[in-house]
Amino acid sequence: MSNISTEKTILPTFLLFLILSWPLAAHRFYLRRYASAVLFIITFAGFGIWWIVDFILIVTGNMKDDLGNQVKVWVEN
Repeated sequence: MSNISTEKTILPTFLLFLILSWPLAAHRFYLRRYASAVLFIITFAGFGIWWIVDFILIVTGNMKDDLGNQVKVWVEN
């Protein structure tokens, strides 16, 4: 388990999630989580469950990128 923060920030992840989560899973593509992005699309966001889980993970700063690093920072300093 990595507790290292990534260079990705929460704000663009959150905006992509709100605007393009379905049908494009843009927030997962932004974080380079390609396999889960395709599954997100195919399963209609896990029949809505993944959508809720992703919302909670993004807002609380617990969403992870492709390397397992947390997306903790809202905006770059």
